[in-house]
Amino acid sequence: MGAAFLPRPEPTFATRMSLPRNPRGVLSRWLFPIATGVLMALALLPFNFGQAAWLALVPLLFALEDCRWGEAFRRGYVAGLVFFGMTVWWTVHVTLPGMVALIAFLALYFGLAGVLFSRITAVDSAWRNLAAAIVASAEWVTLEWARGHLLFGGFPWNYLGATQHQAVPLIQFASVTGVYGVSAFVCFVNFAFFFTVRRFVRQIRDKIPLRRLSYEFYVAMALVSVVLLQGMREIRRGEPQRTLRLALVQGNIPQTLKFDPAERPMILERYRTLTKETLPDKPDLIIWPETATPDALRYDPESFALVTNLAATAHAYLLTGTVDLTPDSSPPEAFNAAILVRPDGALVNIYHKIHLVPFGEYVPLRKILPFMKWLTPIQDSFERGREHTIFEAGGVRFGAVICFEDTVPELYRQFVRRGVDFMVNLTNDAWFKESPAAEMHLANAVFRAVETRRPLVRATNNGVTCVVDEFGFVRTRLEPFGARSVVCELPVSDHPQSTFYTEHGDVFVALCVVISGAAALGWWKRRP
Repeated sequence: MGAAFLPRPEPTFATRMSLPRNPRGVLSRWLFPIATGVLMALALLPFNFGQAAWLALVPLLFALEDCRWGEAFRRGYVAGLVFFGMTVWWTVHVTLPGMVALIAFLALYFGLAGVLFSRITAVDSAWRNLAAAIVASAEWVTLEWARGHLLFGGFPWNYLGATQHQAVPLIQFASVTGVYGVSAFVCFVNFAFFFTVRRFVRQIRDKIPLRRLSYEFYVAMALVSVVLLQGMREIRRGEPQRTLRLALVQGNIPQTLKFDPAERPMILERYRTLTKETLPDKPDLIIWPETATPDALRYDPESFALVTNLAATAHAYLLTGTVDLTPDSSPPEAFNAAILVRPDGALVNIYHKIHLVPFGEYVPLRKILPFMKWLTPIQDSFERGREHTIFEAGGVRFGAVICFEDTVPELYRQFVRRGVDFMVNLTNDAWFKESPAAEMHLANAVFRAVETRRPLVRATNNGVTCVVDEFGFVRTRLEPFGARSVVCELPVSDHPQSTFYTEHGDVFVALCVVISGAAALGWWKRRP
């Protein structure tokens, strides 16, 4: 187990177990941490080599052996800079200073992981090493949870578990643990590999016969097999289903044109044309993306007439993203909103976005730190919504989350707990042009469907418009960066079951926090 629970080996044993190396050498100080950052980035889009994640932490773990706190933090921080530099660079399309600040801040979590992992020592006991791997995985999950919640609402993006978004049978247990469980599992396997390779290197170096079985490796592989088999069993379970016919519209309006008054006629005409193309297939529900109408729908006669007339012509419900205003308040408040229109043209309900994107939809601390506005190009801020609005259309219930809200597990499950048949995400990824951001967004969103066992329908401006079924398979997909529309059938369960994660939330995270806290307390009491 980690040093928090177990005493470190005697110096002679530690010396015998350690690799002969210069702790200031290039490998340990730079190349190994950089290798971890690169391997983790390769496991995500646009490279999408998810298998790399199962070994990605191993180079860093070798680099952290026998490190003091400061050096361990620095090496972890280097890995974090490389990883986040390769995976969130596209925020430069919004703000260069913000991108630099974001990468520098997020890398701090890897630095903290380096400090925690440096307290773990390889010993000649498989059970102790497995216990250490459990502690380390709990610490990793605790840091991921903190990253997703602390400071300006957190950044729940590209967790270690997200690297397995295409390994659908493997991630089914997220319905119990959330994506954090998948992160812990990948981290655990990394430590099992590290202990195995560590032992082989020592045996070869000391010319010890390779007779010692690597139980850590066998346990890890056995767990992978069990998880895969159980996942395939879950996927095979069928339920009685009815279908809802959806029309998904992808406008592909460049961000530079979306709110340009001169482009308003073009935008409205594009959505009119793309929507009319779907009407021969008689959709039950038409879905437009985030801020599809260039003006506030409820207060702009032309936008209102277009949307209500299309709904009436199609004899269908129409859900659209728009800006919503509260003109009676002083000063007036603006919201990033989703509005549902009935087939008779009446407005049914409105959802105001709850989880706003810092520096994209609001400027944090703008009233007490005016210089913060220099980090973002936005001029006006949205206000935060407070209601988890549930829409109803043709006898089915659904929730609508906007933009990156489908990467926030806790918020997302609150909608599902209110009894929805499926979820909708309205997104505008045009901010990030033709970068990998849109594909990364989908990779993170897939886990919301698995966690809650509810299909997720995504309508995007120029991201990935698609349908993700309740197991995480992407069933219907439009190619991004093009003006397109599609009509598809959405299977909806007659008796949808609520998952453990939906009902109880981050119980697994709480367990990881307890384990991490106990480890830290144990180490503190035994420190020199």
